[in-house]
Amino acid sequence: MKLYYVASPPLLTKGASAIHIFKMCNAFSKLGCEVTLLIPPYDKNVDIFKYYNVEQNFKIRSLLSTKNKLRQIIHGITSAMFLINKKKDIDIIITRNIIFAFLSTLFFKIPTIYDAHHPPVNMAAQLMLYLFKDSDYLVKITTNSQGLAKIYLKNKVSSYKLKVAHNGVDLDNLKVIPKNKARKITNLPINRKIAVYSGNIYRGRGIELLIEIAPHLKNIQFVIVGGDSDEVEHYIKIVEEKKLNNFLFKGFVNQSQVFNYLLSADILILPYTSNITIKSGTVASEFTSPIKLFEYMASNRVVVASGIPAVLEILKHGVNAYIVKPDDLESLKNGIEFVFNNVVSSRKYASQALKDVTNYTWQKRAERILDHL
Repeated sequence: MKLYYVASPPLLTKGASAIHIFKMCNAFSKLGCEVTLLIPPYDKNVDIFKYYNVEQNFKIRSLLSTKNKLRQIIHGITSAMFLINKKKDIDIIITRNIIFAFLSTLFFKIPTIYDAHHPPVNMAAQLMLYLFKDSDYLVKITTNSQGLAKIYLKNKVSSYKLKVAHNGVDLDNLKVIPKNKARKITNLPINRKIAVYSGNIYRGRGIELLIEIAPHLKNIQFVIVGGDSDEVEHYIKIVEEKKLNNFLFKGFVNQSQVFNYLLSADILILPYTSNITIKSGTVASEFTSPIKLFEYMASNRVVVASGIPAVLEILKHGVNAYIVKPDDLESLKNGIEFVFNNVVSSRKYASQALKDVTNYTWQKRAERILDHL
């Protein structure tokens, strides 16, 4: 199968979108597809395959775009113009660019899968979706959560064309090492109880909640991995004002090293609030599918997570995680204390999560997307 993947994310940055795209192209290639990824221009001095920790088993073609807000529009148009002359050589196109999906399905009549990771973000996107959702050349719309699928159903997308394919993890490239060895690599204290959060730290991610409960859990070292420098500085200032000595911000960590921090942890925390947002500022508690959730599960560490709807599609309280009430300081504090004080239960949750995550690999996601084609 000749598969083209059209995506327009910022490249060589801290964002998760590009990580997802490279993992998916790698997975499609492992399934036997001949994959070509069309992306905006990037610094060719960087080994982009190594940067995103994937095999060089697919082709990359960079096309005209910009680095500003017009990036999606320009790259969507240039990708459509590039592929119109290759129609006879294309079996399927997969895209996260709604502008490209609009053009390819309605005007250029190329079989296309729109892989949606958020709702239509504005009136223009809603209009484009309305116009192409019933096109014969729209093979399907895939979403990364049940919650997001429900949003597209409300936008009058046929259930026949909807397919849920949760995000995943690359189990083949995750090297599990003992906790003490991981702590030596990450320079974290060997004999301390450690709780790790990994990922973006903008509004709704629950970092404020962890800061609030930290004074009541002084025997636990909280480690925050990720975040832009201005966000990190904002929270460091709060921690300093509260004179907390059990809170550590590591800032941005290269993707290839993040897993070592997860392995350094005794527990992993996902303290999302009911107002969790994605980068655009859209509240995402109903549909977010964070990659780190699956990395948490693959680390064989107990997960303490807020019970927002999207998380509850994957985690079950008392089965593969300890679920706490969103926005509830006491519930979060009690959950953390419980997993530290109940080692047998914690090990059981972590073990079950490790078993469950085998159903959420990038290759399994690729198989679901290509199913019945």
